[in-house]
Amino acid sequence: MTNFKDILQSIISCELKMVSTEVLDEMIENIGSTDPILRDKLIYTAFYTLVTEDFLDQQQMVFILNKLLENKSVVLDIDNPLTDSVFTRSFTTLVYALIVEHDSTKQIISKDLVREVIEATHEYMGKESDLRGYVDKRGWAHAAAHGADLLDSIMKHPTATEDDALKILQHIARFLTIANGYQDDEEERLARAFVTLTKYHLNEDLIVTWLEQLKQSLADNYAASNGELQPYYAQLAFKNFLKSSYFLLEKEAIQNGMKETIKRLVVQMIY
Repeated sequence: MTNFKDILQSIISCELKMVSTEVLDEMIENIGSTDPILRDKLIYTAFYTLVTEDFLDQQQMVFILNKLLENKSVVLDIDNPLTDSVFTRSFTTLVYALIVEHDSTKQIISKDLVREVIEATHEYMGKESDLRGYVDKRGWAHAAAHGADLLDSIMKHPTATEDDALKILQHIARFLTIANGYQDDEEERLARAFVTLTKYHLNEDLIVTWLEQLKQSLADNYAASNGELQPYYAQLAFKNFLKSSYFLLEKEAIQNGMKETIKRLVVQMIY
């Protein structure tokens, strides 16, 4: 393991620019390690360096995607929340996001393989229910945030369709609806995916209708909650999501009409 960690450090420092299949295999095998230094600071950061610095060729990226798909890493033990398997799922989404975003401009990976990743993402985002952010002694799980990063990357890829965009709206709505007290900036990460989505495929009227319907649905759930806290947390998550979306749109100087809708919805939600 020491030698493996040394190799990862060499990749991160850009001293090692060509990696073997064996090293990639070991990185994939340990992608969900419960050691936060190995998982996050070394393996993920090494993947990040390899992809963003163009150290991987087309065959190696295909190998990584195929291996993760074959292992079903993104849905590993997904029906059993609050287990350590969340780290494998969550960090698989980050690696998917790296490669899909890189390929959105390069387009060297087959459309069929990208489509497999997109479909795996839809399955994952429809099932994930472990909403822990930072886990004591194990570091970041952050499945909601990492999943949002993957949604953001998918929307930038030419393979993504209008149907994918509609499903991504559903995923965002789901993660806001099941919120149980986000505290690690998950709403902003979801907002980033949403703002990216507004640039592709869907017209503004459809998105505005989605926002208004989601607001009403969350309000109805809260009104029927009989004092339960979860519907309150869901409304709070939505309000934070709207605020982040507004300022992200402002930062990019886009979608002025939608910004006004978002501002109106936030004002309505302020007590």
